[in-house]
Amino acid sequence: MTERAQLPRLAAGLLALSMLAGCGGNPGSQADRAAQTTAARQPAELVQGDVRISASIAPAASLNPVIAERYGVRPDRGAQLLLVGVRQGPVHDETSVQAQVAVRARDLRGVWQDVAMREVRSDGFIDYVGSVRVSPPDTLAFEITVRRPGAEAPETLRFSRDVLPL
Repeated sequence: MTERAQLPRLAAGLLALSMLAGCGGNPGSQADRAAQTTAARQPAELVQGDVRISASIAPAASLNPVIAERYGVRPDRGAQLLLVGVRQGPVHDETSVQAQVAVRARDLRGVWQDVAMREVRSDGFIDYVGSVRVSPPDTLAFEITVRRPGAEAPETLRFSRDVLPL
C-alpha cells in the first residue's frame, strides 16, 4: 500500500484512538496529547487534476532550529507555522508550481485573521509559509486560495485543525 493510501487509515486510527482515550483514564495523558498533536499535523489536501495543494501547521515554539531558520520563523508559543505546497505530477516525482497564495484563518471566537504568506525556495521546491497567531487550546479554520498561472479559476482549500498547548 502506498504512503498516500495509508494516510486516511492512519488519520482514522488516530481519531479512533483519541476518542477511546476520552472514554476513560486520564484525558490529559501524554499519550492522548501526542495522538492529538499527530492528528493536528496531518496535511490537508486538495487535488485538481494532476495538481495537489497541501497545507499543514506546526507549533512555532517546537520547530527545530534548522527548520525555523529555513522558513524564517521565530520560536513563539503563540504562533503556528502554516506551510502550503503546490505540486504537480505523481507523488514522489512532483514538481513545484509557482502560485499566488492567500490565507485567512478563523478561531473559535469567529475572529478572522489574514495570514501573510511568503515564498520560500529550498531543496528545489517552492513552499509558501506564514505564521498564525493563536492562544491554545483553540481550533483554527483555514481558507487557502491558490491562483496558478494558466488556471481558469482559483482553487480554495478549506480545513480546520485543533491547536493544543505544548
